[in-house]
Amino acid sequence: MPVPPKPHVEHSVIKQDAINKLKSLQRSDDGCNVHGSAQTVICDFLDSVGYEDIAREFRKVHEMYPVVVPRYSRPSWRS
Repeated sequence: MPVPPKPHVEHSVIKQDAINKLKSLQRSDDGCNVHGSAQTVICDFLDSVGYEDIAREFRKVHEMYPVVVPRYSRPSWRS
């Protein structure tokens, strides 16, 4: 069964949307999930501009070697 064609979306609009989302993440207070959200933005961008294979391989790397977020950003005791 043939795959239906993807709707044509202007790449510059998709690019600007990805940039806006990444800038928003830079201002986020949710420090522990920013990296994962940025990964989603980048992979969604790659998917939307025809580089699904690159996004798929990146996701595999991330699954194999996830980012470890420290439990505390600083020690809870006084130095």
